[in-house]
Amino acid sequence: MTVDAIALAGQTGFRARAERWMKRACLLIAALCLLGVARAQAAPVRATVEAAQKGDAAAQYKLGEIYDLGQGVPQDYTQAVKWYRAAAEQGLPAAQFALAEMYKNGDGVAKNLPEALRWYQRAAGQNHAGAQLLLGVLAESGTGLPQNDAQAAQWYRLSAAQGDARALLLLANLYQLGQGEPKSAVASYALYTRSLAADGSRANPSAGHRAQLARGMTAAQIATAGKLAEELARPGNFAKALDAAVATWIKP
Repeated sequence: MTVDAIALAGQTGFRARAERWMKRACLLIAALCLLGVARAQAAPVRATVEAAQKGDAAAQYKLGEIYDLGQGVPQDYTQAVKWYRAAAEQGLPAAQFALAEMYKNGDGVAKNLPEALRWYQRAAGQNHAGAQLLLGVLAESGTGLPQNDAQAAQWYRLSAAQGDARALLLLANLYQLGQGEPKSAVASYALYTRSLAADGSRANPSAGHRAQLARGMTAAQIATAGKLAEELARPGNFAKALDAAVATWIKP
């Protein structure tokens, strides 16, 4: 082997060793970064656990959510139910709703729709928009409750008054069909408009429903619906504006 060849071999060997060490260093740096992330995640989890164990309802709910979603800890529905229940029993509406969802879906606890309804009702009684929406859906579908469009409409109204896009959509549909509420194209159009204002994403089908509805409406009716949508948006004016409008033109 020539001197040049020996030198080249030495350089190649050095380069190979250098590349291995660079790769190793990158792996070590990545591991340290991951360890840092894990420690950063662990600190707030520990703080939440400590507060939850001391009886803080908000921390108990947060800890239930952490286990429910597997945020920084292995996902554990049983632990999620334990902490949701602790907060729910202290009267936290969000925890009552979350516990109801666990019972409805059978996550971490045996599926039990009557128990889910009990917790939905407790949360809805504290004006939790999601619980009010779900009770409306169950009443409209007759799931766990007697099928009752009028009852569904009442729950949708309460949730819609808080700006829930889904409740606004479903209430609009009841007015469009005349189920549980007087049939009113104007009210339906206005509610679809409010639903789109609350959620303008493509996932919201209100735009399509409103466009279909508009094909059978006059320009005057659409203008009236636009004004009603503005009235519905005023804080604390939802039920009053809707009832007054419908009383004026039951069959617009």
